[in-house]
Amino acid sequence: MAVYRSKGIVLRSIRYGEADRILDLYTRDAGLVSTIAKGIRRTKSRFGGRLEPLSCVDFLAYEGRTLDTVTQVEVLRSFHGVREDLKRLEVAGGIVATVRALSGGDEADRRVFNLLYHALDALESRDAGFESVGAAFSLKLSILAGYTPRLDACVSCDQASNESLDETPPYFAPSLGGVLCAGCRAAASDAFPLPPEALFALQTLIARPIKEAAVEERLEGSARRVVSAHVLAHAPGSTVLVAPDRRNLRPA
Repeated sequence: MAVYRSKGIVLRSIRYGEADRILDLYTRDAGLVSTIAKGIRRTKSRFGGRLEPLSCVDFLAYEGRTLDTVTQVEVLRSFHGVREDLKRLEVAGGIVATVRALSGGDEADRRVFNLLYHALDALESRDAGFESVGAAFSLKLSILAGYTPRLDACVSCDQASNESLDETPPYFAPSLGGVLCAGCRAAASDAFPLPPEALFALQTLIARPIKEAAVEERLEGSARRVVSAHVLAHAPGSTVLVAPDRRNLRPA
């Protein structure tokens, strides 16, 4: 059995048997992996509280047929502040769901690992604007996964999106992965209108570092709708994108 060491962020923790836990981690070197930590729920477990959900850890494991077995763990960053605040935790749950939908399974991508780490860091370090962090994360991860939304021009006729903003609102078509002008809105049955300023807000979320993510309160609903619809439309093999149960993200 091959033994390996990697850094990972715990996405989910599920009780298994009398004392074990099954853990999903997004790792720096192997992408999304499922592991088992044996005896972790016992009082005298050598793991203690070192595999809490959302923690960033350095771990040692050996490969198994279905689950890898974790044998050593060191916490690099606990992100305790995210787990202990309901608003932060809800956004983190959506981030985890997006990773599972778009991460590409066991295909390693250090950019995804780094993006996830910086998103959790932004959630923990700021006092407001958590939804903006979640929206920025989903947009940036969509781009890394090859599903870049087109926001600068109509996906049907290539008319620049800012040319008709004074006359009619733009539309977003999740199935086409971008904006439609008013004249082309019939090209997609799922197209819905957007406030003109929402396009600029979305473009800004993509362009700026995730720690600077910010959307005006009046535009937050529109931004969330675009992001969730886009991810849902392009998540491989996924029909529903739902944030995981918060009970799987809280320590037990």
